[in-house]
Amino acid sequence: MALRNMKKTLKWKKFELLFHVSTTPSKPQPQSSHSHHLILSSSSFSSVPNLTNTYLKSKPQSSPTLTSEEISKINLLLPRLCLFNHLPTAIQLTTTALTLPNPPPDPKSLSLSILIHSLTLQPDLKLPMSLLTRLSRKHPPHPYLTPISTMLIASYLKKDRPKDALKVYKWMLRPGSPCTCMVDKSAYGILVGGLCARGLVLEGLMVLRDMLRVRLLPGEGLRRKVVRSLLREARVREAKALDELLPCAGDLNKVLDFLDQHIGNWSN
Repeated sequence: MALRNMKKTLKWKKFELLFHVSTTPSKPQPQSSHSHHLILSSSSFSSVPNLTNTYLKSKPQSSPTLTSEEISKINLLLPRLCLFNHLPTAIQLTTTALTLPNPPPDPKSLSLSILIHSLTLQPDLKLPMSLLTRLSRKHPPHPYLTPISTMLIASYLKKDRPKDALKVYKWMLRPGSPCTCMVDKSAYGILVGGLCARGLVLEGLMVLRDMLRVRLLPGEGLRRKVVRSLLREARVREAKALDELLPCAGDLNKVLDFLDQHIGNWSN
């Protein structure tokens, strides 16, 4: 009897314990960082402003361009950089100004002459080529690339460095160069006249042939320079023949055939 009463008491205690556990409110579980992030995101999402109208109604910003005051400051700074031999900085400043979406309308508005003069005083072509390479990376080709190349050619010739001038010209005509179709009559004339005047007559005739191949005719002054250079080389027959052929603009093929034959014989 006592044993039966003890079993009933244990069952009742067990029932009370289970009832107490089921009715006791559970402690709130700590939220994970992920769920907390989701709650924050959902609560803060409504606070994000609607930017659609802002972008649709905003006016497009105009492309940056240089003011006359900024150009004046650059022109004051470039000679100082060149004077203290900070040529890489001068190149970077120049190319940055020239490669803006709206560059200065005239390259002469910048002090390019002092930069070109300083670059052609260098013992090699590393820095001049750096300037040209920076400008050639723009597509389509930068409009100042040919004028600056021509300025380099003229400066090298003035400093009696015709071979370096010829290297710049060959860089302009290298395969894949953006200058291939941009070598103008001024560049051809300066180089042909400069090479012939400095005794590189064969090289001058080669450039003259390139000039005629693109249907550019030399002027009277350039024609006389070429003829005189041939006479100085005691090539009287060739000088007379070229003097007669060059004014004939109607048939450039005859002039080109003559130059091909003459250059081939000279090289041999």
